Amino acid sequence: MDNTGDTHPSNHVDITEDQTSFFRENGFLSIPRITTDAEVDWLKNIYNQLFDQRTGENEGRYFDLAGPRAHAGPEVLPQVLGPEATFPELRETTYFRNAHQLAARLLDAEAEVVTGGGHMILKPARYGGETPWHQDEAYWNPEVIPHSLSVWLPLDPAAVEGGCMQVIPASHKTDVRWHRHIDDDPLVHGLITDDVDPSQAVACPIPAGGATFHHCRTLHYAGPNLTDTPRRAYILVFGAPPKRRNKPAHRPWQTEEREALANARLST
Repeated sequence: MDNTGDTHPSNHVDITEDQTSFFRENGFLSIPRITTDAEVDWLKNIYNQLFDQRTGENEGRYFDLAGPRAHAGPEVLPQVLGPEATFPELRETTYFRNAHQLAARLLDAEAEVVTGGGHMILKPARYGGETPWHQDEAYWNPEVIPHSLSVWLPLDPAAVEGGCMQVIPASHKTDVRWHRHIDDDPLVHGLITDDVDPSQAVACPIPAGGATFHHCRTLHYAGPNLTDTPRRAYILVFGAPPKRRNKPAHRPWQTEEREALANARLST
């Protein structure tokens, strides 16, 4: 697939100082455009291939985020990790380039030290499940303090009824909340925190080709897909070098998952 037409300098996206200040104060920012319509269509073709072929399933890169690993029921929140490993040209897109540059600016870091990669989450039409309230850092290495953010690109118009991003403003200023696994099942990779007041949520509906940025500690949520069309999202995570903690953070939900997966492998 040829996507080189979308790397023209005219497709560069910038943000204002006010937008940068808003992100640093509130932990999120939405913009209406980060790539072109042509590139969105190109990305949809790659996206559909990855999910139709369940790319990376044998390596654990394809799984249902909201269901137990290798379960036999309908997949309500399927995910593909590291799509750039299969399609390295994803790193040459207008989306990746703009996201990288804007992430560096929002993180107040030199672009040369900011690195990242992506994952894709699908919410099938009419039954795609919610992505519960959580903080991204709850999934990550407890030995470091990351300096990271995520860039959430919908390939379909993202309205509230389709599962657009929702956030709790300024929640990135607090520590990582207590999390548990969805359905209290450690074989489910997805996490949820109950330490949140959803009445404070701000919804971020955006068109296909727009983007929502959120800090790795920002509490965020995306509702179920109640529409007749799929909700396809391509997320990039960028970060500057993290700081090492003197003592690892206490995150027992990570230990529970490792032990549950080890026990499941022993029983097969």
